[in-house]
Amino acid sequence: MRAAIFLYLLVLAGCGQRVMEIEVPVKVDSEIDIDRYQRLAVLPFTNQAADSDKYEGSFLDNSSALENMGHEIALMLRYRLNRREAFKVVDSKETAKMLAGEVLEGSIFEAQILGQVALIGEYLEADAVITGNFRFFTANEPRRHYTERYSPGLQRYITDYQDYLQKNYILTLRAAIVDVENQKIIWDDVYRTAASEAHSLGTLIISQIASSDSTFKRLAKQAVAQFITKIAPHYEKEDRYIALSPH
Repeated sequence: MRAAIFLYLLVLAGCGQRVMEIEVPVKVDSEIDIDRYQRLAVLPFTNQAADSDKYEGSFLDNSSALENMGHEIALMLRYRLNRREAFKVVDSKETAKMLAGEVLEGSIFEAQILGQVALIGEYLEADAVITGNFRFFTANEPRRHYTERYSPGLQRYITDYQDYLQKNYILTLRAAIVDVENQKIIWDDVYRTAASEAHSLGTLIISQIASSDSTFKRLAKQAVAQFITKIAPHYEKEDRYIALSPH
């Protein structure tokens, strides 16, 4: 498609016409039936237990070290969904009251837990329930940064290097939407976000002691935004081209 547009512009340029590129807002529809699923309940996300403590290579699963972050993800989702006219979201206090003393042990993707989630949604008078799980991984990797500098003694440029450690973070967020009436999952997708930090040995020790909460929240916000973009109608900018008269 882009190649065809490019050829068309070349033809116009050859005819002496000027072409102006502009950005126009284009509506992107939701990927779910928003007429059917208007009232949503959001339940806390759970730490997804890993089969081992490894993710890939040297990454370690630190999900269990982050307490209460499943509730943080749910709050982020409620806040963003409440800003969309297409949805009505069950209040967090109402949800917390409903969940008082209720512990959902296991995965939503198990039939028994799925039924419990749908039942909670029914009590909350929701059309659908959003929940899921997450995993959070970290890894420290040795790196070397090379620079060129002029040496007055040698009277030439030489290569210097500095060793440092790069701390990497990966968050995987699996979000699901459960149809309350049919007790079926109508949406299931995984969102992956990542970040990295450069450290000397001293700052790495400090970062190991300090909490990873702020990095987790930043990555969780990015993952939540990706999910919202899929299910909420919104506008995106696209390039358009206008042929201008040469006169």
